[in-house]
This record gives sequence, structure tokens and C-alpha cells, in this order.
Amino acid sequence: MEPRYERISRSLVARHPNPIGVVEFYGGQFLGQLPATSYDYFLGMLFRAGYTIIAVPFTLGFNHTEIAEILLIERDLVRAELPELASVPHFWVGHSLGCKFIALLEASTDPISGMFAPPGLATAGVRRGILDEPSLLMAPDIGDTDSALPVPILPGILDALGLGVRPTRAEMQRLVVESNLFNLTALISFERDRVAGNASEPPEVSDVAWFLDTLGARPEGRLLHEELPGGHLVPFGIRFGDVVLELDPRFGCPPAEPPAELEATAVRLLDELHQRRAVAVQQRMHARSR
Repeated sequence: MEPRYERISRSLVARHPNPIGVVEFYGGQFLGQLPATSYDYFLGMLFRAGYTIIAVPFTLGFNHTEIAEILLIERDLVRAELPELASVPHFWVGHSLGCKFIALLEASTDPISGMFAPPGLATAGVRRGILDEPSLLMAPDIGDTDSALPVPILPGILDALGLGVRPTRAEMQRLVVESNLFNLTALISFERDRVAGNASEPPEVSDVAWFLDTLGARPEGRLLHEELPGGHLVPFGIRFGDVVLELDPRFGCPPAEPPAELEATAVRLLDELHQRRAVAVQQRMHARSR
């Protein structure tokens, strides 16, 4: 069964006939502008596993908090058009810089009210955040202006003028550290990743290692994590019959290692997050009834 996409609002939506959940996907800034095409194999595997897919095109800009809010607006607009999914849980899946926006949603969600309340946003507290909506981060890049605009010299000039990315990496890290959430989060990293880094590198240079150090020991729940072979662009899968090729700037398009390992891992982690979510919701309902 292959996904058939329709446009709802600005998203491409593939409705599963018997969904076990909804996956809202946000990719990297270049490949993510055509998510249903660039991540065709990956999203297709999630669809066949039972998820309705909402693939949101990447929005360019340096105010990442406002872009994160756009994702919430899109979630609400799309799900309003799919009333049959009212009782189906919502999952967030991101790749590369797309993970930063999903992490921003979680870090800025009030754990008591469940509202999206980032500091400095005029609409803070108006929109529901992502409480009890698990997230899967693939090769997360929470970098500064040089990650959002990989052009020599220009990022430094914009930062000096106060026109660069907000929140910065340091500001983003502080938001995550101060958040009481991220107990429904999973992370997939790649051994040869030179953008997000891998688990064995110092957290000062690796966003992956930083997330593992920061969230790995939280008492609320162990961070689910798998490190797979390959580089940063493994989630970008090109299908040729039964062969899936990954895009790697250094090696061209080598066969994925192995072809479906990423997709099988993602499905398994989403299933574990689903189970954790059920427990978390039950515990919250019990606490409120006291």
C-alpha cells in the first residue's frame, strides 16, 4: 500500500485507512521544502506501518520560535479537516534542522496547562502545545546562523548585527535544560554524521551527544536512542526498485546500510513512544482526579 498525498492547508497529507497514529514530519531546510518527495521512502514506510502522514514543507526564516508556532497552526488546521482522527495520537518526526523546531515546541510547552508559551512571543499561551505528543528526532541540528545559512562570512555578519538565528544554540540548550518535558522523546543518530555529530563525540561539537548527555539521565524516563550506520542524509532515500540509495555528498549515492534499517528502527521507536504515552496520559489523569 503506497501513500497518496492530498494538499490540506500547506501540507501534504496521506490518509491511512486504519491509522494507529498521525505523524507530522518536518525535514531539513533544503530537502524539507519538498518533504513528500525528498523523504519518499522513509515516509512511505511509516505510512505502511499504520500512520497517517502530514508532511509540512520547510519554512525559511531566522525567527525559529515563530516557525515552530507555524507547525502548531498547521497541525490544528490539518486535523480540523480530519475529524475521524480526533482520538488518534499525534507524533512529531523531524530530521536535521527540522528537529530544532520540534524541540522548541516541547521546550516551550507548559507542563501544567499544556499551552505553547515561549518567552517573548506575543501569542504565548494562546495555542495548545505538544503535551503528550511524542517526538522522534533524527540527526538533530539545533545550530546557530551558520547552520541555517551555510555561506562563508555572512552568518558572522548577521550575528554581529543582531539579525541572526534566534534562539541560538546556547539559548536552545537552556530552554531544553529548563524544560520538565522530553520524557516522550526518541533520537536516531548516524555514525558518519558531520552535521549533527554522533554519540561518541564531545557534546560541545555534537548536538547528538549533547541531547544524550542532557536527556539521557532524566528520572522522568530514559531517552530512547539508536545510532545507525551512514551519514547525515540517510533519511533522504531514493528508491530504485528494491534498492534504496542514500545521498552522501562525499560518496555519491551508496546503497543504504542496510536499505530499511532506519525505517524499521523508526517504526520500533514510535511504537515504544506510543506505549510510554499511554502510561503518561493515564498517570496524568490519575493525578488530576485526586
